[in-house]
Amino acid sequence: MRRILAGCLAIVMISMLGGCEDEQDMIATGSGGLGTLVVRLMDAPAAYEAVNIAVDSVRVHVESGDSLKGWYTISHSPATYDLLDYVNGKDTIIAEGAIPPGYYSQLRLYIGTGSNVVRDGLTHPLEVPSGSQSGLKLNIQTTILAGVQYVLTLDFDAGRSIVVTGNGRYMLKPVIKTVATAISGSLTGVVVPDTTNPTVWAIAGTDTSTTFADATGYFKFKYLPPATYMLTIVPADTTYRDSTLTSILVFPGQNTDVGTIVLQKK
Repeated sequence: MRRILAGCLAIVMISMLGGCEDEQDMIATGSGGLGTLVVRLMDAPAAYEAVNIAVDSVRVHVESGDSLKGWYTISHSPATYDLLDYVNGKDTIIAEGAIPPGYYSQLRLYIGTGSNVVRDGLTHPLEVPSGSQSGLKLNIQTTILAGVQYVLTLDFDAGRSIVVTGNGRYMLKPVIKTVATAISGSLTGVVVPDTTNPTVWAIAGTDTSTTFADATGYFKFKYLPPATYMLTIVPADTTYRDSTLTSILVFPGQNTDVGTIVLQKK
């Protein structure tokens, strides 16, 4: 099951932002309490032989930060993508990273040097005004939850995005549709007594995930594919019985909390 997050379905014109030299970037560290965002790129057909976009980095902004803070870099590996390689349902990953949970309002696509278009066998430089300085701004309006993976698809319309000026210059004024989709969920609970040090198994068909309860008995499975799971709790203290819960539903973009599981003495 896939759920498209609200606020990302309209075609958006990308605007340029200025005055970002003081912007402070942060890299999310650690694995606890983070969500993940995967950015994929696809395109609509256009009347060119190639449309090569040099992407330098990708950053996202969480609303809890001000205009100069709250930015997270999820890719800083420069690469060039021919948009026309990703038409008719094809796409490619251009960024992927762990970020703190929160409401994310913007993504910036920073364009490096070397972008160009090929038309009638001739290569023309593609100019991207302020693309490397302030980036191309996308309004994404997406909530990221801890333990959930999201895919943000950037659907370029190259045919509408490239403008040829009267003096033959090729300018990129992107028209992009953004769609954010949650593709995983999470599963939490608490085992008591916490002194039993249990191992917890989440099983859906042939898909099995394992975790351990912490010192308080709390456990969490992150990035689970949506499915119906069986949960098996195996205490290290063998004076307690194993416990099994069935028919546990995990939905994309949601956490399923099974509550408190009380283990019984043998």
